[in-house]
Amino acid sequence: MVNQFKCATFREACSIRGLLKDEGHWSATLEEAAVSRSPRMLRNLFGTMIVTCGLGNPKSLWDKHKESLAEDILLEVRYHNLSQGPCFNQALILLEDIVIRLGGHELRTYGLPSPQRDQQVCNCRDLIRETNYDQDELTAYVSSNEPLLMPDQAAAYHVILDNMQSGSGGVIFLDAPGGTGKTFLLNLLLAKVRQQKKIAVAVASSGIAATLLTGGRTAHSAFKLPLNLAHTETPTCNIAKGTGMATILKQCQLIVWDECTMANKLALEALDRTLRDIRETQQTAFGAVTVLLAGDFRQTLPVIQRGTPADELSACLKSSFLWQQVQTLTLSTNMRVYLERDATAGEFSSMLLSIGNGELTANESGLVTIPPGCGELVNGVEALSGKVFPNLAVNYKNYKWLCERAILAPRNDMASKINEKLLMQLSGKEQLLKSIDTVVDMSDSVQYPTEFLNSLDLPGMPPHNLKLKVGCPVMLLRNLDAPDLCNGTQLIIKQILPHVLEATILTGQAQGKDIFIPRIPLIPSDLPFQFKRLQFPLKVCFAMSINKSQGQSLKVVGLDLQTPCFSHGQLYVGCSRVGRPSNLFINAPERKTKNVVYHSALQ
Repeated sequence: MVNQFKCATFREACSIRGLLKDEGHWSATLEEAAVSRSPRMLRNLFGTMIVTCGLGNPKSLWDKHKESLAEDILLEVRYHNLSQGPCFNQALILLEDIVIRLGGHELRTYGLPSPQRDQQVCNCRDLIRETNYDQDELTAYVSSNEPLLMPDQAAAYHVILDNMQSGSGGVIFLDAPGGTGKTFLLNLLLAKVRQQKKIAVAVASSGIAATLLTGGRTAHSAFKLPLNLAHTETPTCNIAKGTGMATILKQCQLIVWDECTMANKLALEALDRTLRDIRETQQTAFGAVTVLLAGDFRQTLPVIQRGTPADELSACLKSSFLWQQVQTLTLSTNMRVYLERDATAGEFSSMLLSIGNGELTANESGLVTIPPGCGELVNGVEALSGKVFPNLAVNYKNYKWLCERAILAPRNDMASKINEKLLMQLSGKEQLLKSIDTVVDMSDSVQYPTEFLNSLDLPGMPPHNLKLKVGCPVMLLRNLDAPDLCNGTQLIIKQILPHVLEATILTGQAQGKDIFIPRIPLIPSDLPFQFKRLQFPLKVCFAMSINKSQGQSLKVVGLDLQTPCFSHGQLYVGCSRVGRPSNLFINAPERKTKNVVYHSALQ
C-alpha cells in the first residue's frame, strides 16, 4: 500500500515512491509539476532536467508533455483565434533559451527537435545577457548612490574607474572588512560601467555572495573553471574562442571577483591564461582587463581536502606569481557606526578586527577566551536555539524573520544535528525523501553495495535520507540556474511531492520567486571510487557551517563552538556575520575556543 493505493508489484510501489530512476521517474516529475499550471516554471524545470539529469529519451518526454509546457502560448493563440501551428515551436525556442543559458548547448545536442528561428542568435546570447540592462534604471541608480560614497569608498571608486578607462588593465585588491560597504561599492561600479554601455562581469567565489551582485554568478560557473584545479599543472578555463563567453571576455572592461580570498590561486591563474589567449595579449596580465578582487584575508582561506596549514597557504592568492602585480585599496569606515551613530557597533568592529588579526592571547592548550562584549554566552544547544529562533513553531511562517538568522558551527555534522532538532519543532508531517545511490563503475557494485552507499554522508552532498517539512528553510547545494539558483541560495519549501519540490527563493535578487527543484545526479569527487546519488540537491539550513556562511550578512547569529574552530578565520567569520554584539549568541565551553590565524596570510 502506498498512499492508500494497492500496488500490484514491489516495482510499482518503488516507482510511486520515487525510488526508481527510469523514464517513468522523469515523466512523473513533469506530471507532478504540471499541476501548478505554471508553464514558465515547468519549462525551467524541464530545462534543468535536460542539462543536469542525463535523460535517456528527452524527446519522448517532450512529446508527452509539450501541451503542458506550451499551455500559456496555446491559451493566447486560442484567445486570438490564431493557428496553433507555431505554438510548440515557440515553446521550443523558450526551452532552448533556458537550455543554452544553463548548459551552453542547443536542444539538438540532447536529442530534441531544433526550433525554427527567424534569426540565429545562439552565439550572442551570453552577450545579450551582459548588455541587456535598462539604461534609465542604471542612470538613476548611479546618480542617486554616487553622492552616498564615503571618502575611502569614493577614492577606491575613482581609482578603479580611472584604471579601467586607461585601457592598460591591472589587478586591484579591495581589502574590505565586514560592514565597510563593499557590496554597495561593487554594485555601484557595475552599474557605472554598464551605464556606459560597456561590459562588466560580476562573479563571486561563493553562491551566497554571487546572489548579492547584480548579474552575479559563481566564478566556477561563469569562467568554467576545472573542478579539480589541484590536479592540473597549468589549468585553463574551458572557454573556446568564438563562443559567447569568449566574446564577452574579449569585450569586457571590468571583471569583479567578490570573496576572492576563498578562491584557490590556480583559479586566478587559469583566468589569466584564458584572458591572455582570448584577447591575444600574451605579455599583459589578464589580457589588459581591469580585474577587481574583493575580500578579506582574515576570513577563511581555500579549503584543501586533508590538507595542512602549509597547503592552505600555498593555495592562497598571495602565493600566486600574479600577486606581485596587485594594487591594494582599503575600506576602513564602518558603515554601521557612521550611519547609525552606534558606539557599541564601533567597539564590536574593533574587537572583530583583533580576532581576525590573531591578537587574542592563547593559553597553554591553544585556546583563547572570548572577550567580554563579543556576544552573549549561553549554555547548551537548546538555549542557543531558543535565542536565535524564539517561538520557532509560530515565527517560521514569517519568511523575512527566518532568512535573517542562522546558527553556525565549525563542522557540517554539528550543523546537521541542530537542523534535525529544529525541524522537529515545525508543525506538519515530516516527509522522508530517499536518494537512489549507484556506483558509476558496475564492477564496484560488489565491493560497495547499495547499503554502504546509502550510509555515506559527505560535505556538499545531500543525505540519503532527506527529511523535510513544508515551510522549512533549505540551502541549494549546486548551481542550477545562476544568478537565481546558485550553490548557497536559501529557499523555503512550499510543496513536497515524490518526484519534485516547489520552493520560494529567500535570498538574493530573485527573492520571492517560486521554482521547482528536481532530483539531480550528484557525483562526489573526494572518494577513491565514484558513485552517483540521485537526490534533491538540498539541505535543511537552520544551521550551517561557518565556511558556508561566508559572504552573508545576518541579523541574528548563534555560534555553536562545542567543537573548537579549526581553520584560519573561522572564529572571525562566525562573529562578523552580524553588526551588533547584542545579536550574537555563543555556546562555548568555559567561554573558550581556538582562534586559528595564519599571520603570513595577513602580511
